[in-house]
Amino acid sequence: MAKQKLDIGFFSSMYSQVNGTAIACRNLAEGIAKYTGHNVHVYAPGIQKPKNIPKNLYLHNFFGAKISPKTGFVLSMPIHKYFFCSHDYLDIAHVHTHGPFGSMAINWAKYLGIPMAGTHNSPLSFYTTQYIPVFGKLLSRMDWIWRYERHVLDKYDLVSVATKSKKGLLRNQRFKEPIVCLTNGISDLYYKNVKENGIRDKYNLDNKKILLYASRLSPEKNQLNVIKSFFKINKEVPNSHLVLVGSDGPSTGHVKKLIRKKRYRDIVTYLGRVPFTDLLKLYNTADISCLWSWIEAEGLVLIESMAQGTPTVGSNSCGISDVIRHGKTGYLVDDLDSFNERVVELFKDDDLRAEMGKNAKKVAEQYRISSVAKTWVKLYKFIINELYPLRYYKKERKNRVELVKEFLHELPIASF
Repeated sequence: MAKQKLDIGFFSSMYSQVNGTAIACRNLAEGIAKYTGHNVHVYAPGIQKPKNIPKNLYLHNFFGAKISPKTGFVLSMPIHKYFFCSHDYLDIAHVHTHGPFGSMAINWAKYLGIPMAGTHNSPLSFYTTQYIPVFGKLLSRMDWIWRYERHVLDKYDLVSVATKSKKGLLRNQRFKEPIVCLTNGISDLYYKNVKENGIRDKYNLDNKKILLYASRLSPEKNQLNVIKSFFKINKEVPNSHLVLVGSDGPSTGHVKKLIRKKRYRDIVTYLGRVPFTDLLKLYNTADISCLWSWIEAEGLVLIESMAQGTPTVGSNSCGISDVIRHGKTGYLVDDLDSFNERVVELFKDDDLRAEMGKNAKKVAEQYRISSVAKTWVKLYKFIINELYPLRYYKKERKNRVELVKEFLHELPIASF
């Protein structure tokens, strides 16, 4: 039976970096510790300990080599730790990336006799392309990476994904049930009521219609295509302005070079990483927020914008299609011509923009990390008490699947 106060192990190759997977892992770890009182132990490389964290959040840093300065990715292969686990207080392992630290979690869980949950965010083939120079591109083209992920995730008692479209992607790649759909959630701080307080003046954006693109500068985010396309938008709406916010990435040099050109220099601004309070104000003051990538675990930046009452426009793609409610909180589009049309439509219609912003703020309430954290604790106890014994005694997988389906009726923000 599950203890009254759990000790939960988080295993991830990314924790302190600025990318969706790391942020989702960090938000959930802090959320569970803060809002539920359970102990969370994070095992990851390159951890940068923040100033204020809950006392029951324990960070176990592993040595590694930073192989990609622009992304902050730290390669760590703690082979010497794989088979020797001294952390015998753990009640459950929650795996967030499925490479070296996923393998370590599996070995530890077997040694300790504890269950495992796994969250699948971006495919491993995506990470290898973005974070491992040259060799990573070769690896991403091989089917064995998908085979490896299937093999690893098959060992977990339960797998979670952030959206139904992401589950569809995994099922098409022959991943096995039970796979639960549960949002990664965003920090409750994003729901704070803020005012502009001179944010437009600070960044020279007065009297502008702002299209905000908040994301790390990376090829899969397609910022270069959005910048080029925005030139046409500006022709339709002369006082429009594209604002790029986010950390450096593989595309940083290309983006900076492009926006220095004469046709873009007065209509596009790249602010880089900004203080959190400024980010909130930019979400709040933006007229529209956008995201143009073709695979996302969820698209957290869209939810962050929605929490501040900003309508969104994004690609009709995996992850994003589950977040934007087409015609209610924003628009889903299939190509850049349609993207331009929808952005121009929203820029020109203040009433429609206000209505969609109001709807977006209401929908965003279901993504609060405080609610997500409490839901995960219920899942952990369910896995410990009911799912793990079925796998331990080698019962048929379909028994686990049916049990999960039945239990999910008790969790409003989770689904099968």
